[in-house]
Amino acid sequence: MGGMDPALLVLASVALGILIGASVALSIVAARRLGVKRAAEMRPELPEIAIAILDEVDTFAVILDVALAPVYANPAARQQRHISGDEIASPEFLSRVRRVMNTGVPDIHDPDPADPSDTVRVHIVRIQRRFAVVLAEDLGEEQRVNAMRRDFIANVSHELKTPIAAIGLLSEAVQEAADEPEVVRGFAKSLVKESKRLGELSRDIIQLSEAQSTLRPEDREAVPLRDLVRGEVQSHHEFAAQHGVEIVVTEDADPDRRAVIMGRPTSLGSAVANLLSNAIRYSPEGGRVGVGMQHGKNSFSVTVTDQGEGIAPEHLNRIFERFYRVDGSRTRSNGMGGTGLGLSIARHTMRAHGGEIEVWSQPGVGSSFTLVFPLHEDADDEKHSKRLRKMRRSAKKRLDRPTSPLAAPAARTEDLQKGPQQ
Repeated sequence: MGGMDPALLVLASVALGILIGASVALSIVAARRLGVKRAAEMRPELPEIAIAILDEVDTFAVILDVALAPVYANPAARQQRHISGDEIASPEFLSRVRRVMNTGVPDIHDPDPADPSDTVRVHIVRIQRRFAVVLAEDLGEEQRVNAMRRDFIANVSHELKTPIAAIGLLSEAVQEAADEPEVVRGFAKSLVKESKRLGELSRDIIQLSEAQSTLRPEDREAVPLRDLVRGEVQSHHEFAAQHGVEIVVTEDADPDRRAVIMGRPTSLGSAVANLLSNAIRYSPEGGRVGVGMQHGKNSFSVTVTDQGEGIAPEHLNRIFERFYRVDGSRTRSNGMGGTGLGLSIARHTMRAHGGEIEVWSQPGVGSSFTLVFPLHEDADDEKHSKRLRKMRRSAKKRLDRPTSPLAAPAARTEDLQKGPQQ
């Protein structure tokens, strides 16, 4: 042994190391395979049809195994989790899942209407006796819309009840006073007032419904804003004269510069009309209502200013709510108040058209409401016309340019310019 060659010793050591490494690697691979096999035995594959369905739905969905551990989450659950990990691990939730796993009876939890923080509907079902599917849907937005709808219906019912009841009572009074012409004329005057109020309320409800509806592409058409505003001002002159108010219109330095928006003309006209009627109604006799038009770089603004009593700061955040009146009792008693829907109609209309409405007010000074309309280059007729003129000049220069040997014969070019010969 002592006389063994050192080179052979080195080779033997290397060979032994290789054998030991190979055996260790084989052991690791075998252990992994065994682990995978045992895992497969303990947790069988998820149903492919269930995975295919849950991958396509927009509802939050996770699958738990018999150990109540999450083994799958669909794309909606991975992107926006309506149930957090803490909620899945909570004893109450796990108890519900365990009960579904044991009994096979689905568990459904609907949000509590009395609890605003409870907005998630949870549905737990068992599949293949070894898995539980948890479906969750956030109903917060739906609850908010339903609450707004309930409030709107209640407000409409309340607003309609008063004029309808008044018309009924006045009609009965007219019948009983048929032999007294003066009394009948007084009742008839009140009937006209209440019927007019009922008509205005019905009109505004229809306009609000239209303003809140989706503005489809087929509903859009080119609307010249300057002409729209001038038309509404003209139609309100008589109403202003009845209230002893003067309407003063001011425009920017270039009043002939066109401003066009793609939208629904009736809705846009209603937005401007509501601001004008409010300004006239709340301005004192002998006062003025200012209407200003300003063409900006990418927008067109219409500002309506009155000389009324102004709006207190605590009311500014609520004046765009439906049926909200700053002083309902006072406006009802003196006949100044409208339906309470005008500003809400204007706001919804502007937002549907990509614009906005702004307000400034100071008690004792007056109020200003500004409609800001977005303008797009494609809707600007003036820019379009300039581009056409530029293209025509460029084409004419090309035609007038001397032709090269490779170009078309001059005679044929002249024939094209002159047109067909008779």
